[in-house]
Amino acid sequence: MGTSKGYLPPTGYLWPEAKRDVTSMVKNGFSPSSIGKAVSSFSKAMSGGGNSHTGSIARVGAKAVNFIEAVKNYGFIGALEKVGLAHLRGKSSEEVRAGLLEYFNDSGNDFYDSIAQQSMSELMRELLKSAVDEEDYNNIVGSIKPGEFIREFIVKFIQNCFLSNFAEKLLTMFDNLQKYDSAEKSVKTFIRTSIESEFTIETIQKVDWNGQQGKQIITDKCNKAFEILSVWSETLV
Repeated sequence: MGTSKGYLPPTGYLWPEAKRDVTSMVKNGFSPSSIGKAVSSFSKAMSGGGNSHTGSIARVGAKAVNFIEAVKNYGFIGALEKVGLAHLRGKSSEEVRAGLLEYFNDSGNDFYDSIAQQSMSELMRELLKSAVDEEDYNNIVGSIKPGEFIREFIVKFIQNCFLSNFAEKLLTMFDNLQKYDSAEKSVKTFIRTSIESEFTIETIQKVDWNGQQGKQIITDKCNKAFEILSVWSETLV
């Protein structure tokens, strides 16, 4: 259901419309049309709200891709040493996984920082769930394609942004959690399908992921995803 860490209710002239469309989405039984309109209004509000979220997703995302690239260049053990995680050598798979998640999530503490961290944790747990030793980590992380990784991270980030911003409102409109879980799944599926159908994955050349260049790539891709979701029309449903 997202996180409320450091949460402040959104403000701005576009948020009231987004809230109304979320209410309408529930009343219309989460029809594709109503979900599309709610997600579109939300995306416009996010894009017009000063973009405070982009710094959060850029910091967390760039740090993760930097580690992925380090594994490709130096191997998993070499990458651990490069980023200051040599103490994870020889640890159990659970300890390695926990250490990596802590490293990726070492960012700020505001609302969107926590959503970026939550999204990265979800993604890395999915990717690393089958890893049992250092060789597995080397093979799994080393085979990750940065473009696909960034897209998946952005999908999860936007899904969690939507649900976190409206979790309290949605929960008050359901009489049990099972209905909420079903609604959550419908919204997540819509966001994923919409982004994946339009999101372009280019081959990413050599990038300084420790610097502004890497952060800017992720920021631009996130803004593009919100732009994709902002487009809504009855004719598209």
